[in-house]
Amino acid sequence: MKSTLFALAAIATLTACQGAQTMYQPNPMLAPAALNAQSAARAGDDNPAFLLKRSNPARYRFQEDTRRSICGPNDLQHVNDYNGTLGQPVEFVKKFSPAVGALAQGTPENNRKFCSGTLISENLFLTASHCIDSTITQKFAVFGYEKAAGSADLLPQEAFKIAEVIEDGNASVLDYAILRIEGNPGAKYGFTPIRAVLPDANHLLTIIQHPKGQPKQIESGPLVPNNGKYMAYADLDTEPGSSGSGVLDQTGMLVGVHTNGGCYSGGGANKGIKMTEIIKVSKVVQSLNQAGRAPLVRR
Repeated sequence: MKSTLFALAAIATLTACQGAQTMYQPNPMLAPAALNAQSAARAGDDNPAFLLKRSNPARYRFQEDTRRSICGPNDLQHVNDYNGTLGQPVEFVKKFSPAVGALAQGTPENNRKFCSGTLISENLFLTASHCIDSTITQKFAVFGYEKAAGSADLLPQEAFKIAEVIEDGNASVLDYAILRIEGNPGAKYGFTPIRAVLPDANHLLTIIQHPKGQPKQIESGPLVPNNGKYMAYADLDTEPGSSGSGVLDQTGMLVGVHTNGGCYSGGGANKGIKMTEIIKVSKVVQSLNQAGRAPLVRR
């Protein structure tokens, strides 16, 4: 499905450097999927786990989803083997992937990954609400969980204990959470700015993620027009374990949090909460903006 993007790779490199909001041109064969995505991405269509959490937050325990959400052929690429064919330049991945981490349980030396997330300051980690429960402060955020280029060998990883839940969108019926992490990992791995305006339809979105708890991977695809609190993407692969990943715009700014798999063999779409919705209710994001630590770009 990404064949139309080969010719765009060089153009994307130039526009990323210039900060331009280049529009992605979707594959015309995706029209039926896009139509399905519009109907699938309506307000209130929350992740089943998030609905379960809302029904009884105190007793909620996260359980990993087993359903696939690949949109046609699997186009996911490991970050250090990315070849620039998904519409974003290789430099984009090198710049924005370090701030992406995996939630993990176990010990710093021996753990199992189960969700993804993104640093939005030196010690604040944005993820999905349905990924966290009352045991989250016994777990870790792991950075550097990647395969070495051209190899199956893993690079060194670094685990940071989750200190507390700063904000849980469960209260505002939005599937996001902000965690405070010990050790200020953002000072080493960087953090991602937030865009306060939703991109136009067909804008190229990118999700850097840990699908199925695997080493970090990248996939890109166009934003599908839809209404409500979710954004939809019908040609952007995710998997269980990708929940909580930041959805990035063409220039690497956060415009959403991935929450739901919805692709299937006949169409559908994956989707996430729009950052424009989170900004409305998140005192954390608003205060970061006021302090100049995570500027909200309003363009």
